[in-house]
Amino acid sequence: MQGDFFLTTWFLEAMRWLYENIGSVFLTILISTVVLRGLTVFSDIKTRKSSMKMQAIQPEIQRLQKKYQNDPQRMNREQQKLMKERGVSMWGSCLPMLITMPLFFCFIAAFRFWGYEMTLRLITEEAGDAMELFKSFKFLWINNIWQPDNGFAAVVQSGESFLATQNLHKLLYLQNNPEIWQKLMDMGIAARTYFVDNDGVMQTAFRFLTTESAVAAYNQAVQPFIDLYAGYNNGWFILPVLSGVTQFLASWIMQRNQPKTDNPAAGSGKMMMYIFPIMSFVFCLSYNAAFAVYWTLSSVLMVVVNLYMNKKFPMTPVVKEENK
Repeated sequence: MQGDFFLTTWFLEAMRWLYENIGSVFLTILISTVVLRGLTVFSDIKTRKSSMKMQAIQPEIQRLQKKYQNDPQRMNREQQKLMKERGVSMWGSCLPMLITMPLFFCFIAAFRFWGYEMTLRLITEEAGDAMELFKSFKFLWINNIWQPDNGFAAVVQSGESFLATQNLHKLLYLQNNPEIWQKLMDMGIAARTYFVDNDGVMQTAFRFLTTESAVAAYNQAVQPFIDLYAGYNNGWFILPVLSGVTQFLASWIMQRNQPKTDNPAAGSGKMMMYIFPIMSFVFCLSYNAAFAVYWTLSSVLMVVVNLYMNKKFPMTPVVKEENK
């Protein structure tokens, strides 16, 4: 968990820095996607080479299967021994999924934190600056990129849901911004709390209020942004669908060039080919559109990489030995 938290905060800090220097959410996401996908190309190459080694030993595996067909345990031992001698990883074809899964959840958290920060900026900046900032949140058909691309999602998160969220993601942004905490306290949305730590030192902490007055103050602060898109929902479900489709396409292109084996890891990889696109659709439907943009771009790049890898490292069909 600590590693996931470190990766989340690192990614969030990098995106903040890019955004402050570029001024465009989309360009920040695009650059982040290209850099991160570029880093994972090395694992893709390693996986493909492992698959080619697996393919090369298929005739020998078939001979072992025929020789020990009445002794499955001996067959498994001999197969594992052969793979170890040839430097073949049983889970090589699943490596991209094993890398992608933790990144998926870390990036969800990072984009969620970033979205909360941007909402806090809206309610603490001067009215004119806040409105200009909010207008910059529009992206194509999506009215607010920090809300889901969902036809049932509101353009701005309600006070009831926003103030009820855990405080950690807000503290990531506000711990070094006492002036923002002061504005929130003046609005009746936050409060200061004093406590004594383990060394007996009095410390100060801040917390968000969930009282009716705090919710009302938040709703009043975001009302001008709601009025800007009165009668509109936030999106049309397009990015969640694109995310699922491109994720499936990337996995399908990768799987179709894998050797056909009896390796149990191959079956797991094929199962993930269907499960992961569904997960992508559900999460992109639920979390903000900024994450959906990132994940869709990442899947598109993965499609391109897999097409290139299929051409660079082609698999030749394995000819099964005929029974003698």
